[in-house]
Amino acid sequence: MRFVGYLICFLGLGLTLWAFYPGLMSPDSIASLGEGRSGIIYDQNSAIMSYLWGFLDEVVAGPGLMLVLQAGVFWAAILCLWEAAYRESLLLGLALVVFPFMPQILSQLPVIWKDVEMATTLLMSAALVLFAKKKKSKIALLLSPVFLFYGFAARLNSLPAVLPLAIWTGFVAASVFELQKSRLAPVMVGASYFVVLLVSVFAFQAMITEGRTSYPFQMVQLYDLAAISIRNGEPRFPEYIVENRNFSMDGVRANYTPTTVGTLVYAGESRDGRLPVLEVVETQAKIGYLRATWQRQVSQNPGAYLTHRLEVFAQLVGLGRSVSLQYWDPTLSRNPPEFATTTNGASRLLTAYFGIFQRPVMQTFFFRAIVWILLCFYLLYRSVRSQLAGDWDFVFVLSVSSLLYIFSYFFIAPAADFRYVYWPAIASAVAVIFGVYLLRKEKAERTVEA
Repeated sequence: MRFVGYLICFLGLGLTLWAFYPGLMSPDSIASLGEGRSGIIYDQNSAIMSYLWGFLDEVVAGPGLMLVLQAGVFWAAILCLWEAAYRESLLLGLALVVFPFMPQILSQLPVIWKDVEMATTLLMSAALVLFAKKKKSKIALLLSPVFLFYGFAARLNSLPAVLPLAIWTGFVAASVFELQKSRLAPVMVGASYFVVLLVSVFAFQAMITEGRTSYPFQMVQLYDLAAISIRNGEPRFPEYIVENRNFSMDGVRANYTPTTVGTLVYAGESRDGRLPVLEVVETQAKIGYLRATWQRQVSQNPGAYLTHRLEVFAQLVGLGRSVSLQYWDPTLSRNPPEFATTTNGASRLLTAYFGIFQRPVMQTFFFRAIVWILLCFYLLYRSVRSQLAGDWDFVFVLSVSSLLYIFSYFFIAPAADFRYVYWPAIASAVAVIFGVYLLRKEKAERTVEA
């Protein structure tokens, strides 16, 4: 039966490439490609993604190789999970190779986004560590840091997602390399591994950006100040914002929405079609002023700040009416003409399939992260209750990684785009599959004992 998993994974990869090659590009994708080509890389988009894309673009111009790479890594990770599981349970193995066809998983895979790159490489790292744990494979374990490093670097705010994976890797490494001379050894290995990753990622980021920054966190700060200003009925921004000729409180009120900061800061997205009402800057002095203003206003207006953050987070996790941009279909694509996708039977079929789940009821079970949050909390409880025995440690780690990453967005979400919770979508799905299998296995064992 081994070939079944391979066949499904190859079909999944082939379907992705057939339907969406050379890949779907958003404005972020275009900016990342431009930086990769010029070699002048900033931190607004993923620096490591731009850096890699620059090399791949010299081989095959455009997004094609990036799509092949991220889709290939994703399906290779699924294949690793199959290899780690199918001999123990064919049903478990089949669930692991079929779940990627769920709409919340497959819909994001064709888009060249740092969120997708992060999620696919974190999954690959986790799959390799699980494989190493089950097969005592040192090679798989030594390969996993390559993918965890890339996933960490793809989005620096992935730190909460990476930390549990790094610590767990330390426990598996201590077992595979027989380092368990004391109870603290696995913890020390995992903690040291995380510190090395952290230092390496930030050093690499500094090297390829050469210190260039567009101060991306200003988007969040401006978003928060807009909400505080509206609540107080007067501008609570730095002077350089208020003095800008495009600024007005009426414009702030008209363009503020808990689903995105974009209508406030990006030209062409404002509701009245005018230039953005809030100015985005790249000068250190103004950023320092913005930071000081933001800190002061948040401390003086905690209620307005937390209400705003809660409204944005509610939209992101699906407590609002819906989350934004469940998928980036070909009609939304910003691909330059020379890299245009070709509509075919596969792309029409998949786009129609994804579209079904924009409906409120269908969306609830697949695109609302609140469902995954509740499931992950339950899985954490069952994992601890089972003392992390067997594969419950894997369930525990994926659940913690998913929850920490989701809740970190309470403070930093600039919008309610689904791509921000793509890693939790994947991690929680794998955790649920393993959790259901383990619960059924425990129930069967109790029945036999009785």
